[in-house]
Amino acid sequence: MAHKQPYIIIGMHRSGTSLVAKVLEKAGIFMGVIKDHNYEAMHFLSLNQQTLWAAGASWLDPKVPAREFYRTIPEHELYREHFRLNTSFQKLANSLKKPDWGWKDPRNTFTLAMWLEMFPQAKVIHVFRNGEEVAKSLRKRNNKPGEVHDSRLNDMEFNLALWDKYLQQARSFQGLGHRFLEINYTDIVSGNAEAIGKLEKFCNRKLVGLFAKYVR
Repeated sequence: MAHKQPYIIIGMHRSGTSLVAKVLEKAGIFMGVIKDHNYEAMHFLSLNQQTLWAAGASWLDPKVPAREFYRTIPEHELYREHFRLNTSFQKLANSLKKPDWGWKDPRNTFTLAMWLEMFPQAKVIHVFRNGEEVAKSLRKRNNKPGEVHDSRLNDMEFNLALWDKYLQQARSFQGLGHRFLEINYTDIVSGNAEAIGKLEKFCNRKLVGLFAKYVR
């Protein structure tokens, strides 16, 4: 296909990946028509879940799935679903514009090899956050009505170990070189100009004002 290669956001849950995805979309990098409340494109989320489940894993019990467990659909269908290109006019307009696009899902951290096989020139953004903060945030969310509950998430040691699994797996992709960028959540929310500047250069977008607007 003639479309651009995507931006893929990885990183542990509760680490700021939703904020980065939202800011990038506001800056013109489209993150999907159908997204959940965590800014995750539902079709990519579903395929990630199916792949992990097939491998006997989940976001709480993550592991890198063997290739035999990959669950994907043809690239052109994925792209069409991401933009909901249902008419000939929509397809033509999209092909002429060639918009930047991407998606966010912490599960990407473990399924990234599957996506890089499909999108070999994708650019990867790893958002990380202090482990203690992530562990506390996981425990807090676990006790909120309406959120998925798992008793293990009340255990700080479990949460820290899970955070470390995600961190080590995400950093295993540093070999992508110029197509990999790691950014610290603390730097984002504090408005660190150098850190945000690196992300701006990586994405070729102006982001400082957007982070100032959307950081709570």
